[in-house]
Amino acid sequence: MRKQTTSKRGHQAGRGQESRVAKDQIPRSLPVLQDQLACGMTLRFVTSALFTGVIGVSPATLLDAWFLSGTATLAYQLFDFVRVKKVTVRALGRDSVGGGNPFCPMATVSVEFTGVTAGAAGGGKSKSDSALGYDSPAMVSSKPDKQSQGAQFQVSSTAALFFVRAVDQAKNPITGAVIDVEVVYRNSATVVPNAITNPRVGMVPGNLYFGGFDGQPTATTAAPSVFLPVA
Repeated sequence: MRKQTTSKRGHQAGRGQESRVAKDQIPRSLPVLQDQLACGMTLRFVTSALFTGVIGVSPATLLDAWFLSGTATLAYQLFDFVRVKKVTVRALGRDSVGGGNPFCPMATVSVEFTGVTAGAAGGGKSKSDSALGYDSPAMVSSKPDKQSQGAQFQVSSTAALFFVRAVDQAKNPITGAVIDVEVVYRNSATVVPNAITNPRVGMVPGNLYFGGFDGQPTATTAAPSVFLPVA
């Protein structure tokens, strides 16, 4: 009769698994858990015919850019805090209605992190770029200074975080400029959800919606979201 044996490797693996389970069960060594939901994403907007050439953006407008409908006309911000990581603007030049040169259109875009709110540490950082012709867009990408207020998590407030500009050679606003904003959203169990600043109509209760870059509804925003559904 053959003697049944257990392989040394299998025996050691079994002891290792038992050891790991026992270690995880030691009360004083419980793992640290985070009881918050955080979400990093890039929001994209495109300027409409209502764009005036500049948009000021606040934490409230960024939190209003992704929201949960409660009723057909009332909605709440999906998250309680927002942090801006980077802003990128792209725009192509065109012949403006004001009499620009159709043979040499120019586009100028800029991003400015102001931080001029009293008591806040502002970076005052500004970057711009200009491009001639139709083949390549003007493009600028900027991050807030690490130690500035614009780089920190913000609650919903109307204090301006940064400004975005896109104009042609005659200083007229450019329609169709693409604005990408990299953000990190975070919620908190101790913060009461805020209703979005500007009411909507015709929403389906319980649905998620994307709002305009300036916090306005789709019909009146200067830069609607490219994501769906919008309201």
